[in-house]
Amino acid sequence: MTRTRTRITPPRNTPTPITVVTQDGVSRTQILLWFVLVGFAWLGLGTMVFNGVWPVDERPKQIVLAGVSVIVGMLTYVPMEYYFRARGLAMRGVLGLFLTVQIVLYVPTPTNSLLWVPDVPVYLLVSMALYWVLSTLCVPLTYIIGQMVFRQRARRYDVRRAWRQASEIGLTVVGLFGLFGLRALTPLLIIPWILMIVIAEVLFLSFFEPPATR
Repeated sequence: MTRTRTRITPPRNTPTPITVVTQDGVSRTQILLWFVLVGFAWLGLGTMVFNGVWPVDERPKQIVLAGVSVIVGMLTYVPMEYYFRARGLAMRGVLGLFLTVQIVLYVPTPTNSLLWVPDVPVYLLVSMALYWVLSTLCVPLTYIIGQMVFRQRARRYDVRRAWRQASEIGLTVVGLFGLFGLRALTPLLIIPWILMIVIAEVLFLSFFEPPATR
């Protein structure tokens, strides 16, 4: 009596699409869609600002421009605040963008140095707008760079580190703008200023431990 062997073939598993999900359940596809939407929003705002006519005495146009600036700012910074769980990021970013648009359109360019008292408010407004815009826009950049540079998990996912480094970038640019206003934008002063910011960040990384990983 011969035995027949039956060969059982395992069922073939069809590959299922893989969706990479980041923190808070946000997928990379959603992040890319948000990035494209924000890019078109900023492009539209820039087109309105630089190609339109915005007289000071026409209040309806000013209201429309202010509303568009706030909408673009909220579209940009509210998802960032939710994703990074960074309180105050959206408010700072929206105010910075609104202030930047108003400065570009209605604030005259200073013709004298920072020591000229009538031009001091202009320099202060520009410095504030630069700091708010750069310190918020650079948060994703410093966060991504930190993930590539640091090996310690708590350091890589430390949002406070990313926000602090973004603030230092904004402070660096504001300092350079101040040197420009003082007519002292020379390598002899630029290099020490940048080195001071870098050394301060190194001290922060050395003496302050990151919080627990989220």
